[in-house]
Amino acid sequence: MQVLAAIVLVAGFLRWPGAQLKKRGKILRDTSVGSGLLIVEGQQYPFSLNHLWKSSLRPQVGMIVEAEFNREGQLIAIRTLEPGSAGASATRPAS
Repeated sequence: MQVLAAIVLVAGFLRWPGAQLKKRGKILRDTSVGSGLLIVEGQQYPFSLNHLWKSSLRPQVGMIVEAEFNREGQLIAIRTLEPGSAGASATRPAS
């Protein structure tokens, strides 16, 4: 048990300080008339094309995307999923 605790502790330090977390999300509102709206694990995040959107495709309602968060849990980037990536064709909302 102590070995497992030590491994978890070391893994945490190896990810620090630049750890970032990527999660699947779904576009609830596009940016055609103001801020867009993204939902990730039940939490909604407003976004704009200028600051968080990092893809060449424009966001569309229902689009499944990858949301990137910093260590503090702040949304730092939104990207469309590549067509062949796992979850790119998911139809279930990310909540």
